[in-house]
Amino acid sequence: MKHYLISGVAACLLGAASLGVSPVALAQQTTEPDLTDTLADPRNLPEALTAEKAPKDAQSKAEKDAETLRRIEKSLNSIKSMTAAFVQRAPDGTVAEGTLSLERPGKLRFDFGDDAPFLVVSNGNLLTFIDYDVKQVSRWPIKKTPLGILVDDEIRFDGSVEVPDIVYFAGLVKVPVIDPERQEYGYIVLIFEESSMELRSWEVIDAQGYTTRVALINPQYNVKIDEKAFTYKDPRPPKRGPRRH
Repeated sequence: MKHYLISGVAACLLGAASLGVSPVALAQQTTEPDLTDTLADPRNLPEALTAEKAPKDAQSKAEKDAETLRRIEKSLNSIKSMTAAFVQRAPDGTVAEGTLSLERPGKLRFDFGDDAPFLVVSNGNLLTFIDYDVKQVSRWPIKKTPLGILVDDEIRFDGSVEVPDIVYFAGLVKVPVIDPERQEYGYIVLIFEESSMELRSWEVIDAQGYTTRVALINPQYNVKIDEKAFTYKDPRPPKRGPRRH
């Protein structure tokens, strides 16, 4: 069980392509269509997927999408910090739960509780995965991971990212965001409540098309977060001189 939990956590945060993990089932509290396979590459979405609610006129659809992105930018940029509970399903169907702390720019913490042997923390620059059982620490630049867009200093859907197609369904909006220079890390699909443009969940899709989802529960916005939340205890044997986290 532990192996699947760790793989699912890492896949969710970093994009499973770089970790070679298995497919991950969807985990979501609300009832919605299963779009995992069709979203493996959003640039190849079948036309029927968006036919129900998308305007028939292509120009009207483009205008609606542009307005949606403006609303999402405004919603996300209004969030300087956030705490929430989250739910994630691992490759074997095991559900992992924990708490999320986020502070822009760049800071994240996914805490799976005192009994979990692993932790994920970003100090503003590096996203770090700590496995206390094997005393191993792995790091990635936060901006190179699919989650980088959530903690950018200013979130903008400009020419630096691609948004292949926005999907509207069941009162929700799915927005795939691809960094064309870092596709080997996978990409993220942000899922919002259409009426308020509140972030509800996200999916991370790896280069093989495998999907992991995290659902947010009871988010609290613009709250004060202790800076210690974005640090961690290094499990590796000490070296000469202090370690810097």
